[in-house]
Amino acid sequence: MRVSGSGTGGSYNGGGSRSDRFRNRHRPGQKVRGVLVKNLPDSMAWVDIDGERLLAQLETARPEGSRLLFLVQQLVPRIILKELTGEAHGNAATALTRVSDFDSARTLFENRFRPVLHEAGLLGSPLPLPGFLALLAADPLLHAAYQDAANCANPLSGALRDADKGTLSYQPWLAPTGRRQATIMRHAQADSQLTEILVEFDHARMGLTRVQFLRKAETLSCRVQLQHPEHAQSLSRYLDSRQHPGSPFQIRHLGVGKLPRTSHSGILAELLFKR
Repeated sequence: MRVSGSGTGGSYNGGGSRSDRFRNRHRPGQKVRGVLVKNLPDSMAWVDIDGERLLAQLETARPEGSRLLFLVQQLVPRIILKELTGEAHGNAATALTRVSDFDSARTLFENRFRPVLHEAGLLGSPLPLPGFLALLAADPLLHAAYQDAANCANPLSGALRDADKGTLSYQPWLAPTGRRQATIMRHAQADSQLTEILVEFDHARMGLTRVQFLRKAETLSCRVQLQHPEHAQSLSRYLDSRQHPGSPFQIRHLGVGKLPRTSHSGILAELLFKR
């Protein structure tokens, strides 16, 4: 499968299984995000989009691990994607640059974080905030990488706040084995006393996972949406089995469902670039 064309667009030729899977999972007009997995000669690169590894040709050289945003322009007879750059978004150029900076800093932190978790015997285990802070205190390079990612999140949080869309925090201890964690907090109207917290991350099996918390008075409700909903039943059983002794809230599980395809580009793209 190769890419032809020029500029920020690319067309995927061929009718193999990867093309068929991509067509089945996407639609024209949809935004999709990809990860640059490996650079190749002649400006070619392997890009992972929603778990499908595709060969792409990019106009601008990017470091491996970069997050790319594409618009699906056409699916038949050929798959044609357009890379969404700052120029493509016009007024969103600054926001796109900030998202790219945050993605890069977050990836660099994750690449240091996972080996530290492994060496500490914590890979696959819950990580309370005090444990996370202890890991940072013991590793100056890890601390610096996290601080850089958190600093890159600050201007994005300001942009969301100015648009009355909430605030952004980077809290990797909430999903220590996940990737690309982001937390959005939004307050409803003052008279409703309702606070919404969205925790998003990429999970190795469940794909993009979004957890919505709704807090009102002493009640905390929780709803989960999965990119790969075949894991919904087992996750729902697990959540129902959990106990919360000492919690100041009455916990309510609102179910586990499917994350809409329109949300597969992630919460930041959804909030910053939604028309």
